[in-house]
Amino acid sequence: MNRYYNVIRPFINLIIFGFALSFEGASPERTTILVLLFAGLVAWGLIRPRFKNGQAFWYAADAVLILLLEYQSKYLVNYFFHILYISAIVEAGISLDRKRGTFAAVILSAAALSKYFYAMGFDVNASTLSQLLFNLFALAFLITLINFGKLQQEERDKSQRLYTELMEAYHRLEELSIQKEKAAVLEERNRIARDMHDSLGHRLTSLIMQIEMAKGYIKDEPGRTDEYLDRMANAARGALTDTRQALKTLSGKDGSSVSGIIGMIEDFGNSTGIAINYKLPGLGLKPEESIVLYRVIQEAITNAARHGKATRIDIQAGRDDDGVWFCIQDNGTGGEYTEGFGIAGMRRRLEEMGGSLDIQSGQGFRLEGRFKMEGDK
Repeated sequence: MNRYYNVIRPFINLIIFGFALSFEGASPERTTILVLLFAGLVAWGLIRPRFKNGQAFWYAADAVLILLLEYQSKYLVNYFFHILYISAIVEAGISLDRKRGTFAAVILSAAALSKYFYAMGFDVNASTLSQLLFNLFALAFLITLINFGKLQQEERDKSQRLYTELMEAYHRLEELSIQKEKAAVLEERNRIARDMHDSLGHRLTSLIMQIEMAKGYIKDEPGRTDEYLDRMANAARGALTDTRQALKTLSGKDGSSVSGIIGMIEDFGNSTGIAINYKLPGLGLKPEESIVLYRVIQEAITNAARHGKATRIDIQAGRDDDGVWFCIQDNGTGGEYTEGFGIAGMRRRLEEMGGSLDIQSGQGFRLEGRFKMEGDK
């Protein structure tokens, strides 16, 4: 709107000036002065927008040029010249913000009323006073109207800005929601992989060891082949059971308990021939806590058999003021080790429960760790 008004304003002012000249009926000399002053006003109106700083103050030059036009008039007030003040006030209201526009309008209004005050210095009469008051209220009404329009525009701009910010925040939340959903899917995949590794890896390790043992026994005791095959079939069934158990875990229905941990330890010892000693006093664990301890012990003894070639494993666990602690020691090969998926999953489980894991490898393999009870996390 500002740009359009700046384009048409010179033409509007030219029409107003034409009526003013017609109303004046001035001599050629005074007409020349009026034309030159008006040309200066038009030129200044084109130059002024280029000054970015102090734009409200520069309207004082408009006020001076219009005032000079008025003082060249033979009348007390040439109302056509007076309209030029209104044109400048409207432009200031459109071009500037509300505060600066009001400042420029006050300057222009003061110039518009100055001729009345000047005339009253010579003769105070009802006609001049009434014209002064009329113009004063008219200019005040115009400034108020422009300020009201600017205020409405500011409110619309503010509402639009708030709406834009709200939409940007909505889109950011939408993106975060998508990222969170992707993270949840990834976490679920990792959980599935971890549970399948813990359960199936344990059973398959036991099955592989039985197969290796059976190779030697079948040569020496072929009559017991059926017995070994039954044991291997039972181990395979156990793997299937653990697969189903893993699926229950994923749905939050895993019912592992201390008795389940003991059963898993004894079953693994019987299947592999490894001597496993354990001390698991009544820990009073909740299902989620039992699952963590179950998976940690399961992974530890599986690694002891698979990688450490251990023949003896000692397991201890208990409770103290800081939560649940455990220690698992084997007599395997020990030495250097790489923290693979199993140990990483074990560490992750403990950290999710506010715990930690310490591994010592030398003469055998030793795991020490702890995690907080559910109410202490």
